[in-house]
Amino acid sequence: MRKLKLSQGKERSFYILLVILLLSLSIRLYIAPHSTGSDITQFYGFAGTMLHHPLDFYSYADGEHWQEEGWPYNWPYVYGPVLAYLLALLRIIVGEGAVKFFWDASGYHVFASRSWIMAVKSLFILADAGTGILLYILLRKKSEKLALVVSSLYLFNPMVIYVSSVYGMFDGLALLPFLLGLYFVEKGRKNLGYGLIGFGLAVKHTLIFPALIVLWDELLDSWKNPEALKKSLRSFVAGIVIPFLPFLLKPSSLLEIPDLLQGMKPDYTYPIAYNLNGIVSLLTFIHEIGNLDTLFYMKHWVIFSVLALTVVLFIHYRLRNLRVSIALAYAAFLLTYWRVNTQYTLPLIAFLLLALPELDWPSRVVMFLPIIPPTIWPIAFPTSFWFHVHIEHPNWDMVKMVDRLTFMIFETGPFVVISVLFTLSLFALMVWMLAISFELRRCNG
Repeated sequence: MRKLKLSQGKERSFYILLVILLLSLSIRLYIAPHSTGSDITQFYGFAGTMLHHPLDFYSYADGEHWQEEGWPYNWPYVYGPVLAYLLALLRIIVGEGAVKFFWDASGYHVFASRSWIMAVKSLFILADAGTGILLYILLRKKSEKLALVVSSLYLFNPMVIYVSSVYGMFDGLALLPFLLGLYFVEKGRKNLGYGLIGFGLAVKHTLIFPALIVLWDELLDSWKNPEALKKSLRSFVAGIVIPFLPFLLKPSSLLEIPDLLQGMKPDYTYPIAYNLNGIVSLLTFIHEIGNLDTLFYMKHWVIFSVLALTVVLFIHYRLRNLRVSIALAYAAFLLTYWRVNTQYTLPLIAFLLLALPELDWPSRVVMFLPIIPPTIWPIAFPTSFWFHVHIEHPNWDMVKMVDRLTFMIFETGPFVVISVLFTLSLFALMVWMLAISFELRRCNG
């Protein structure tokens, strides 16, 4: 009888998860064709360069050749090659002329076709669905109901929907193999797990802190078994390196990667509203209104970042809860990195939600707090901007609907407040968990 009830409970959970997925996908597919951020238009140029220069792609990825390569902007490609491979494939499918850009009397215009928008966003939307399923799988042993709630909180989070389906950015494509790798590590299939985590970094290297925590955990477990440790490290490195192997046929291109991966030089961040690092947003705001030199933090952010990571390494040494420490590691990155774009918060939301069940209720509250500011951001922002700025023939009914659903705040000040609250919540989480690491009594996992 008990087995029958368990079977019925799992079947019910499966159907509930299916409904959650269908509803969340319906929302995304409804809005996705009618909006796009500037990056999706730039991705079309990256795809063309990968097709034209497949073996020395990174020699042309610095943005200096943007006009001859047919890019709408001079922004560089600063990621691993996985995204470029996918974009090149999508451009072959969609065909030429899907993005156009030109000057006229009213200014510079960049328009993307709906076929290109949906081709790219379909990858991001599928990654969202995959992440929602993985969160459920990772948590269902603790509680079917809890797993469904966490999956729902992720899939229906406004920022998650904004990143994948409104603006369109690929952080979810890096998060998905990382979480899948974590699943296999916890199941004991460590080589596959570490390989997938390494592969996630080849998609987007912003997950480097969580990856380092996973390696730190393996070092703490296997330091007495050097062969097992070497095997795990080889798998991790292989996951990173394999996507780069085609470039060995023309290795000069690889020499460009270290400089490209460093990204932009730290500076004041504009538009201020787009940066969720509260320290940098506030310092940029002070510089703007007072004409003061406030670049100190931006110039030395690496020092603060290393200190924050060291704190997380210590916390993990004390608590040995991998899910909690992964969330803290990524929180440390967003706490200290000088330019926290809105899309960077998508993995944070997933990591924090995954870690919640590992803690007692007071700690859950503290860990949930950093989710609130990025959840508010796309509701406060005039999000309808992305429904017409790069759409040649906008759906104005959709624009009006989005305007009704958002606060449409155009002033900078409220977004400085949101970013400061976000950074304070991350700092509070770090301090709280550091205190717990000395107590050694709140973690259950």
